[in-house]
Amino acid sequence: MIVPFLNTALVRFFVASVTLHTLVFSLLYLGQRINIQPQETIPVSLLPAPEKKPSEATRIPRTPAPTRPVKTPAIVAKKDSLVAQQRPTPGREKNDNARQESKPVEAPIAREPTQEETVVAERQLPSAKDLLPPPSWSSSNSRAAAPVSLNTRDPIYVTYFNKIKQSIESQWEYPEIALRYGLQGRLSLEFTIAGNGRLEQLRLIRTSGSQLLDEEAMRAIKAAAPFPPIPPWIKPNPLSISASMEYHDNRLNYRYSP
Repeated sequence: MIVPFLNTALVRFFVASVTLHTLVFSLLYLGQRINIQPQETIPVSLLPAPEKKPSEATRIPRTPAPTRPVKTPAIVAKKDSLVAQQRPTPGREKNDNARQESKPVEAPIAREPTQEETVVAERQLPSAKDLLPPPSWSSSNSRAAAPVSLNTRDPIYVTYFNKIKQSIESQWEYPEIALRYGLQGRLSLEFTIAGNGRLEQLRLIRTSGSQLLDEEAMRAIKAAAPFPPIPPWIKPNPLSISASMEYHDNRLNYRYSP
């Protein structure tokens, strides 16, 4: 009972499958026939084939074959050519050498010796006696060469110069006009004192910028003279003195000379 039933089911399934596949293939075939359209014909014209020109044979550059060293032909000198004149023949060389040997060798001319006259200037060197200062020289002479400052601190001059300052200060005043207008300045001057204290020379070295102040300082020195005589321990005679006198803040001061 079971076997005939199975056979009947299988037969039916097989028949249905074949029928279904046949229907699918037929539909696909018909679809392709419908979609296919006739192709358009394109006119094509044939042109005559071009004539072939004979191709020129390409020239291949040939590499030069290695050449052998060419022997240069020997130069044949003619009779009148320069080469023939330059090349001495062996016989001629011997004749020339013989002539040179036969020539007497001249002795060099002896020059007369010239006597050079050289004059040597001899100068005697100074002796020690010439270099030493003379016996009459003293340190006071060197001091007299330059004027001594009125504000020096040398003990030789301090006592004497204080007396000179007192004499000048007793006569030196600040001008009233300069005080009124506030004139200030510093001047430098030099004066020379003789042995007896007399004023021999007075000169202005640097001005204060105001003629009024300069004249007052020079007037005070002239009015203070004569000064005390120069003491014996001060050797410069006459004695030159330099002084710097200052007008500042209504006061009179002595300054070191520049």
